[in-house]
Amino acid sequence: MGKSSFETRCIFDILDGLRDGLSHFSPPSRAAVLYALKPEDPIRICDPDNLLEGHEPKLEEVYLDSEKWRRESPETRDMKVLEPVPTADYRPQLAGLISYGGWSSGVFFQMWFTEHHPDICSVGPTERWLEYAARLLSRNIGTEGAATIGTSGYVLQEYATHAVRDYIVDERNIRLGWDTHLRIFTILDAVLGISKTLEEGAWPRGQLFFVEPSMLHQIDFLALFPPQERPGLKNFKHVRKLLLAVENSDRKLVSDGQNIIGISTAEMPESSIGVDFQGSQGFLTLDGEFVCSFGDGSFNSSNRKANLVHLEEALLEYSLEPAIRLDLF
Repeated sequence: MGKSSFETRCIFDILDGLRDGLSHFSPPSRAAVLYALKPEDPIRICDPDNLLEGHEPKLEEVYLDSEKWRRESPETRDMKVLEPVPTADYRPQLAGLISYGGWSSGVFFQMWFTEHHPDICSVGPTERWLEYAARLLSRNIGTEGAATIGTSGYVLQEYATHAVRDYIVDERNIRLGWDTHLRIFTILDAVLGISKTLEEGAWPRGQLFFVEPSMLHQIDFLALFPPQERPGLKNFKHVRKLLLAVENSDRKLVSDGQNIIGISTAEMPESSIGVDFQGSQGFLTLDGEFVCSFGDGSFNSSNRKANLVHLEEALLEYSLEPAIRLDLF
């Protein structure tokens, strides 16, 4: 396999996996990448679904009319697997798109794009997805690892939980520093497990918060369980039963990431992870800000709010008298 053929295979493998994975996490999603393999190479584009159509003037301004993205790159010897670009200048803010990219020793410069859906809870997990695609491309081309062709795409197809986890970890590290003890994968696994556990045929409802263990002393508890009687987070059925105690109220279960500690109505400490079970679906938050939703055993980017555009389309297609349709509009 020639070098150019190998590079093309790498790009299309990652692009296909990225599009497929994002389309399960969000509505159908397109993706595109701009890249220059070496410092002296011209900028190239791979956009099989015309995602960047209409954005040509801004892209020309940033990447063709200006050479700042090339001149102001980090020194090659100082580059990591991926050195992210600043938000300004080299990462254009294009309407309706999410972008992420950077410089690296494997691929000198790359910028990935995907759609910014109007009902998205947070762009954070999607940005982490694009970041991982960039890291994979840099690593695969940089090491010329032919064995990785065909596998990177599969990894990106199943990256939803990892993207949510990576975003939460990054945000908590910024707010609290690196010395944190909540294991995010354990929490996300428990959230999906509890969400699928019925109690007498009913879906779970109520709030569960995960608090950094060193901050538990800041909470005023209505009920604090003795250490030897605290239900383990992995016991989905037990936790599901406890949710009955906080259902349809301002009470919430509090966990240290391993066990259920107690019940409280107090404000949660900084960087607490909240879960709002709402029957067959629910939401994950960080400091009260939406991260994503969940349902049917998986995480999703949607805020699950009605889309006015879809409603208007349905009204136009439905067989109604003009006067009734006008009243509904």
